[in-house]
Amino acid sequence: MAHPDSKPSRATRRRAQSFENLVQAGLAVIAKHGVYETTVEHITEAADVGKGTFYAHFPSKDDLVHHLVRHGLDEMIAAGRSVASADRLPAERLAALIRAQLRVLGRRRDVVVLLHQVRALLILRPQARHGLRREYQRYVTFLSEECQRLLGPRCLTRNEAQDLACAIAGFVSGTLSFEMLLRGGRGMRSTPNGPINAFAAGVAARYVPSRHPVNGRQPR
Repeated sequence: MAHPDSKPSRATRRRAQSFENLVQAGLAVIAKHGVYETTVEHITEAADVGKGTFYAHFPSKDDLVHHLVRHGLDEMIAAGRSVASADRLPAERLAALIRAQLRVLGRRRDVVVLLHQVRALLILRPQARHGLRREYQRYVTFLSEECQRLLGPRCLTRNEAQDLACAIAGFVSGTLSFEMLLRGGRGMRSTPNGPINAFAAGVAARYVPSRHPVNGRQPR
């Protein structure tokens, strides 16, 4: 049983609520205006708070964007880690990982817009925003490690795993971006299982050794 004194104070609850309001307002405004055009004023108006409240939580708009990117990628990583690897073929494991990423972003148009625009910003300004770049590197590292886990640690070198991780990230983000483009900004109509399965099967055929060696050698 919790001690009465352990309950958060009213001030703590109000601070937590104002933080959450700013986070949700930031996502909504960026989804509407884009990262480039969104201002602190847009966010505070949407959250119905003053600028002082914003700066009490975030030193700048960039810091809020960093928080949103980290939280969005955390959600994708958590979904990927929930993919089971037992009693499945390598291609099925990889397809499940891709579907898990698509499920998260397929219902989060706001996160798709955020991650897409911030990625473009980092490409345009490679010397800036090192913290944001590290978030994407963290996500690629996660995908690399998952590829090695799901396909087998001896199937991929470190460089091959990173190349495959980038290909998966591109497959997921590209599929969603074009779906939204063709559907007027709406999310995915349905999970594209055919392309996912074909992609995963091709990867497995390339990297997972066959049980039937050709001329005494495992294909690569």
